[in-house]
Amino acid sequence: MITASLAYTILSKDMTSSLNKVAAQATVKKDAQYYADNINKVKDVDDFLGDYRLYSYAMKAYGLEDMTYAKAFMKKVLESDLTDPNSYANKLSDTRYREFAAAFNFNAPEKDVQTDAQEDELIGLYKQSFVDADKAAATESTYYSNNIDSVQTVDDLVDNARLRTYVLKAFKIDPTYASKDFLRQVLTSDLSDPTSVVNTQGGDKYKALAAQFSFNADGTVNGSAQTATQKASIIETYTLNSQSVIIDNSVGSDVVYVSKTAAEYNQAYYTAKIGTITNVDDLVADSRLTSYIKTAYSMGADFTAAALRTVLTDPGYAQLMGFTNVYNAFNFKADGTTSTTARAQTIDQSNKLKDAAASTANYYSVTSRSTSITNVDDLLADSVLARYIKDAYGLGTSFSNAELKSILTDSTYATAQGHADLNADFNFQADGSINGSMIQTDAQRKSTTDKSAANAAHFNSMIGNVTNVDDIMSDPVAVSYLRTSMQIADSVSDATLRSFLVDPAAASAQGYSDVHDLFNFKTDGSVATLYATQSAAQSASTASKADDAAVYYQATIAGISNVDQLLSDRRLNNFIRNAYGIPSTVSDVDLRAILTDQSGTGTYADVAAAFNFKADGSLEDGMAAQTAAQITNTKIAATARTDDYSARVARISNVDDLIADPAITNFLKSTYNLPFDITDADLKSILTDATAAAAAGYSDLNADFNFAADGSLPVVSSIQTADQAQTTNDNYMARYDDERDEAIEEVADNYKSMMADSSSLLNFSDVKTVNDFLRTNRSADFTKSNDNLPDLYHVALQAFGLTDQDVPRSMMRKILTSDAYDPDGYIASLKDERITNLARAFNFGPDGKAASPLQALPQATMAKYATDYKAHVTMLLKAGPVKDKASKDATAEVDYFAKGMAKVQSLDDFLDDSRLTDLVLKANNLDPKDYDKATLKKIFTSDPDDKKSYLNTKADARFKDIVAAFNFDKDGNLTRAKIGAIQNKAAEENTQELYIKQTLETQQGESNDGVRLALYFSRKAPSITSIYSILGDKALYQVITTAYSLPAQISSMDVAKQADLINRFVKLDDLQDPKKVDKLLRRFTAMYDVQNSTQQSPALQILTGGGTQS
Repeated sequence: MITASLAYTILSKDMTSSLNKVAAQATVKKDAQYYADNINKVKDVDDFLGDYRLYSYAMKAYGLEDMTYAKAFMKKVLESDLTDPNSYANKLSDTRYREFAAAFNFNAPEKDVQTDAQEDELIGLYKQSFVDADKAAATESTYYSNNIDSVQTVDDLVDNARLRTYVLKAFKIDPTYASKDFLRQVLTSDLSDPTSVVNTQGGDKYKALAAQFSFNADGTVNGSAQTATQKASIIETYTLNSQSVIIDNSVGSDVVYVSKTAAEYNQAYYTAKIGTITNVDDLVADSRLTSYIKTAYSMGADFTAAALRTVLTDPGYAQLMGFTNVYNAFNFKADGTTSTTARAQTIDQSNKLKDAAASTANYYSVTSRSTSITNVDDLLADSVLARYIKDAYGLGTSFSNAELKSILTDSTYATAQGHADLNADFNFQADGSINGSMIQTDAQRKSTTDKSAANAAHFNSMIGNVTNVDDIMSDPVAVSYLRTSMQIADSVSDATLRSFLVDPAAASAQGYSDVHDLFNFKTDGSVATLYATQSAAQSASTASKADDAAVYYQATIAGISNVDQLLSDRRLNNFIRNAYGIPSTVSDVDLRAILTDQSGTGTYADVAAAFNFKADGSLEDGMAAQTAAQITNTKIAATARTDDYSARVARISNVDDLIADPAITNFLKSTYNLPFDITDADLKSILTDATAAAAAGYSDLNADFNFAADGSLPVVSSIQTADQAQTTNDNYMARYDDERDEAIEEVADNYKSMMADSSSLLNFSDVKTVNDFLRTNRSADFTKSNDNLPDLYHVALQAFGLTDQDVPRSMMRKILTSDAYDPDGYIASLKDERITNLARAFNFGPDGKAASPLQALPQATMAKYATDYKAHVTMLLKAGPVKDKASKDATAEVDYFAKGMAKVQSLDDFLDDSRLTDLVLKANNLDPKDYDKATLKKIFTSDPDDKKSYLNTKADARFKDIVAAFNFDKDGNLTRAKIGAIQNKAAEENTQELYIKQTLETQQGESNDGVRLALYFSRKAPSITSIYSILGDKALYQVITTAYSLPAQISSMDVAKQADLINRFVKLDDLQDPKKVDKLLRRFTAMYDVQNSTQQSPALQILTGGGTQS
């Protein structure tokens, strides 16, 4: 017998040749062929265990030959979920069982029509599709804008497919069916000629299209095909008409994807149009305006025009519907006409009066039932009750209690006085006593309270048209209602009551301030006139200039290096003064002192704190005049000034009011870049004199206001003041995307709900087959609320940029039941990446039923990599905080790996994520720093069957197993070719390779046990990540103790001490280096030969006895 040292040297010198010799042995070859031919014919785990040749072959391959008899035990191992740390195989300390289970697909992923990762990806694509469509529309608009000016003939337009399509789509004409010749005739038609082609054959869409071009009858142009206005109009029309429909409502308004560009067009339309509206009917007749308002105030797209009209003209209804803000945003009278004055009573004031009226009514209702009232005199002695009755029956304050008593007790007299109804509503006898037990029955009391409520309704209907206190005082019903509700004494004359309404001092003197506070009358009895200081368009212009000032500030402040440079820039100077409310009386010298003040105290300490200037006006090296946070805070302060300006300017009645308000003038100086110390006279001249403004260079400021030469303002003629219009615009721009985003989320949530397993008997929407997927929402469940939403089929098409015209349902069924990864299959033949990606988003089998998802990496392999990664990144760390953190970080990385791999659809996806590639490399003890993306791509796209490929000649040998484990073809695409029913191709090849190695080890062990031990150690070394792995494996343990001549007695030592001792001789990272392992094994075999000069077989006993040390 040759020595172990010599035998090992011979074998290790050319291991491939040694293994090939074993593989070529007749018995080995025959067993290998049987295994290859039959392993994927196995139906289930019992079938596998029942075929002894297959089962025993696999068991031997994984070093478990001695456990072949334990079929029940091995069945549990094979059925374990290796992704579950508590599964049977994972709980076993011997890792060979886990490796054995990982080699088979007996615990394959559950069949799932769509995994969570696929669903999330599809929903993400669905949401992104609207953004992409918007970007595509913007791209087309840019192309149109850049090219339409060069069109000189009608053929230039018609023959340019992109321009032609753009124009047709702008007017919702399907380009597919539009004739080029007909379009040419339309564009050259005379719209003023009733017999022209466009007027006789075109229809409204073609007429609107023709109106946007200026072609002559012969197709030529005089200058250009479109005026600037026509060009702008058609781009706007295209933008609005190309908005993607999110929810196509059969009843009610569709929900579309409103882009920011479309929103800005809508805002411009509203700003320009609202100033022309003079009554509520004109407003609600314009659907674009009403849609804008409903969006601005979150009223809902289906809020009807009739309901909106009522909200705008009836404060009570507006309050009932929760839209008092909408009512307050406009100036309609109750009849729908425009009010030129402020409202005599706001909704809040109206509510206070209603509360008072309700309190009085409640008092009457309760007290009139009281047993304390025993006769008519008791009733009339209560002034509140008496006043309430007089108001309800229209008797007035001058009507005496004696007269009222006569009516209540004498029906004949009551009839003669025209008050029979009042007598009939009470139960008094002639002597004033009660006829019965109560002064009123419930029916009689209701008659009284109904009459009082009618008076309240009368007041509420007329108050919206009141423009002068005398409008109320001349209405006896209104006066009576007010007196009764506020319990105004009869001794207060109407003249005195009038003074309460207009004079706060008079009201206060007699204790009626609450009455005065219910209205907004001036001392002359009128209400404030609404002046048109700015129109909505002018206000928008001012706001835009304020925004420009902020943009300039942000862009310029970063370049400021000292305080003097800052102060010399008038725009920056003015911006700061406006933002921080610094008046013009503060000179630049004073402002410089403020900005350089280091004390942190004083009136303007906040201004100094907003900048970083030193006392001498310079800046510390590397320090900016303002940090990003300071710039932001300054801009926020300026924005607050803009909002304050809008409120203040709404109260201006003439130019002198404006000049007298420093907050307004400071704002104008910043916005229009005026000198901060401009005189009041000069500013007044600019605002009131267009010629003077032009001479001073401030025509834009003059144009943005409506002051007459005498400084007066016109009375507002539109339904909104500039401030109200600005508020509406601000609301719209803040909310234009709310409905679209909510609709998208609603569709996404419905998709998820329909795809999820149902838990209700009423919901039968479970998707288990293609037919289930292709159902409409209406037929899929009993839920009615989702019937108008896009169904699963349409959501999927939208996600991948397809329509039901591109992919009808019948075609969809064929797509979903075809193999999306077959390069020669039906889907590949369509040559449409969108369809390929669509098919790969689902997991239907050829029979239309749910199938297991195709993953880039089998779950068992992922679980192995996760375990190996954690072991490798912590194996050299001692117990303690550092190792704990490393372990925690490793767990987070493994979680990311699992989620990330679920999204991988190609080699490029995998290589694009370094966190995924790093984990795989580290799990296989490869350093990611040694492999860039290009190198990894070379390795993965190599042909493993070509001995001259990069993988087989240049790459580390460990990559063969890595590449084999992934389900990528040589082009980097996912493929099912590597997947077997029971065992994947990589696992099958690995099993056969292991079988050959085990056979070699066994055969060598028959001649020399030392060789067998060396070969075993060489095979296991890369997977050793802990000293305890050596202590727990008798064969590994013997190799180390023999190599370093450690005495047998150490096995009786404490385990921790054994580990510490072994660790002195063995470095775990050395076991990952094949050269160092080979050196160790040469030492071992030499020492083995020294210790085993006589023939014996201790290794045989170790390796066939289970391989573990107790």
